[in-house]
Amino acid sequence: MGTDKPGGQPNPLEFGTERPAWQWLGGLFLLTLLMFGDVLFDGGTRVVGGETRDLFVQFLGWRGFGFRELAHGNFPLWNPHNLSGAPYFGGFQAALLYPPNAIYLILPLAQAVNWGIALHVFMMGAFMFAWMRLRRLRGEAAFLAGALMMFGGTYFPHIYAGHLPNLCAMVWAPLIFLAIDGVLSGASQGSGLDTRRARWPLLGMFAVAMQIFAGHPQYVFYTGLAAGLYAGLRLLDAERPIQAAALLSSIYIGGALLASVQLLAGLQANAETIRNQPLLFQFAAMFGFPQENLLTLIAPQFFGAMSPAHPYWGRCYPWEMSVFLGVTGSTLAIYGAATAEKRTRRTLLAMVGTLAVLALGVHTPLFRVLYDFAPGFDRFRGTSKFMFPASLFLAALAAHGLDRLWRDRGVRRSALVGVCAVAGVFLAAAIFIRAADWRPVIHAMQASRESYLRPADAGDPRFVERARAGASNALVLAAATLGALGAIGFGARRAPVFLYAVLALAILEVFSFARGSRDTFDSAAAVMPDMRRFLAEHPGDYRVFDLWAPGSALSLGAQDIWGDDPGIVRRYAEFITWTQGGDPARATAYVAFRKLDPLYALLRLRCAVAREQDGSRVIVDAPSPPLPHVQLVSRVRVIGERDRIFAAMREPGFDPRKEVILETVPVPAPGGGETPGTVRVTGSSTDSLEVEAATTKPAILLVTDLYTPAWRAVGLPGSAQSSYALQPADYILRAVPLSAGQHHLRIEYAPRAYAVGKWISVFSWLGFGFVALRGLRRNALMARL
Repeated sequence: MGTDKPGGQPNPLEFGTERPAWQWLGGLFLLTLLMFGDVLFDGGTRVVGGETRDLFVQFLGWRGFGFRELAHGNFPLWNPHNLSGAPYFGGFQAALLYPPNAIYLILPLAQAVNWGIALHVFMMGAFMFAWMRLRRLRGEAAFLAGALMMFGGTYFPHIYAGHLPNLCAMVWAPLIFLAIDGVLSGASQGSGLDTRRARWPLLGMFAVAMQIFAGHPQYVFYTGLAAGLYAGLRLLDAERPIQAAALLSSIYIGGALLASVQLLAGLQANAETIRNQPLLFQFAAMFGFPQENLLTLIAPQFFGAMSPAHPYWGRCYPWEMSVFLGVTGSTLAIYGAATAEKRTRRTLLAMVGTLAVLALGVHTPLFRVLYDFAPGFDRFRGTSKFMFPASLFLAALAAHGLDRLWRDRGVRRSALVGVCAVAGVFLAAAIFIRAADWRPVIHAMQASRESYLRPADAGDPRFVERARAGASNALVLAAATLGALGAIGFGARRAPVFLYAVLALAILEVFSFARGSRDTFDSAAAVMPDMRRFLAEHPGDYRVFDLWAPGSALSLGAQDIWGDDPGIVRRYAEFITWTQGGDPARATAYVAFRKLDPLYALLRLRCAVAREQDGSRVIVDAPSPPLPHVQLVSRVRVIGERDRIFAAMREPGFDPRKEVILETVPVPAPGGGETPGTVRVTGSSTDSLEVEAATTKPAILLVTDLYTPAWRAVGLPGSAQSSYALQPADYILRAVPLSAGQHHLRIEYAPRAYAVGKWISVFSWLGFGFVALRGLRRNALMARL
């Protein structure tokens, strides 16, 4: 034991008998059922997650919409229900091609959410287990690592936050690191690309592709950086580094080719949205990991909990800022760092340290350098996400620590003395906090401007007292756990069977933490009954505005002018920001709405949900009647600059029902005058609109849906024109110049990158399958020989 060259199977040890892998995986599965069994088999509408979090406001609607369309034979590239329209498949988070999401085609929505979450929690443990076994660790140690990651602070709290794409993307990271270790173990065992060595790059390619399809590009980026760093460190000891580096590079190249349909569609969609521009430094700097939150390694509720009864008062959000590994898990990680073989210790500690520094983000000078010069760091916020891959390597250290205990048949006396000493320190700190004035601490959090604690709570003496008591109790619990661990350690010196109690205590800690942070809500509550009733009583082609439950529009089949999605069309974000008094050049997906602007008539806004002083919600009319979905306009102004267009739209004489502002001269150009004909919508889908028009003279067909360059107008049989040009109107809408005559056209969302990426993915998967099947056949042949 102790080598950093994974491969092979663990040798039987004197203490304890090695169990087959399926038994350990069965144990992880049983833990998953114990955690989620109450919601997996009740058949109701309750889902795991926090009410009003992302699952409530976005992903219930998103998952329901996308897979409902798939079930009806439509692959939706565009989401017409939120943000007045936005890229859907290209926005990544739809995850339509992510294989585990096929469960949404089989089960009712609430059950599919619960089973999907439970499946991924199990996958996290299973993949972590497999990685540790490849590193020649005992089953007990690999089982520990799997459980720590399943229920630890960097993964499980995202269930409460409703982060379905995060939960799906994160589980593939251990498999990627496993593939790296597999490649490097093969590179030190002979030459030539035999099928046994080829399986590791193939496994890595598959894992990378799955992580891309899972729908969270930031975790793909951060995992890729971590994988590159890990591979680089491992290559320092590789016997054939050039050959190994080539194989390692193929993992991400092959994964990108397999997922080209998602990657290329996403890149084109990003070019049309606010994601195409660098984030403002202040925005990108948000959610760096606060140094004090390292306390959550052993005291997860030191800063409060994810519950209204004990609200979190630390900086940022608890699901992003918790790194709980448990007192036992953290102690084992320290033990592993102290006792592991030198190369193992060096590699794992370097990974933990480097990723933790990156997670600190703006709290170190390094972030400014990375933001200015390193590609990608100016496109995301939330560097605290680097703590997830860091926790993978912390869990690996804990597994190495437990493995060493098993091999040593007990615990070193010096380690037990250290455990007792630290327990005393924790207890002393808890006593000190009990007697301390906690108001300066709460005020310091408020002064950081990174705390989302309500000012009323911060100024409430009763809350401050509860926060102080909670922090003290968290350290008392940590001290008590260390005391129990020390007692078990002394027992293990006489009877090694006590080491099973160490494993049980480590799992009990993280399992209890996870169970305590797990919440459920009724998925039916995500839809406002009054809105459902209003839509039924007022049928029509219009949009609504529900700032508190924008995802309900997808569930109801309605159309909302806003939504909870970072993939907002850039032109639209600038327009909305400007209507709310902001600078359009600094537009983001976050807008402080202060009013319903009359110009929202352009968006076909008919009504909005307003919140009363008592917290109740009511439906109110928009300030101006909505425009129709399509109309003919004969008066045109050509203005080529955004701010001048906005200024013209504020002029008292601007009437969007009679005049349209274009950015280039239309061909053919209308001659002005009265409305020159009739127009109607004859059909529509998520990605297209079919229109018939009859014009007596040239006119502009104005479509009150959002414009992006990927939309086009296609003439159908019987049209007066052989081709149609689609261009932006009123900065955000679509316009098609029409000649005199009869017109039948389809306006469709047809991103070229999706079509190209689709075929790259098809041929890549065919090649992948050919190589994989060839390897299986060759292995079967070798087995016969």
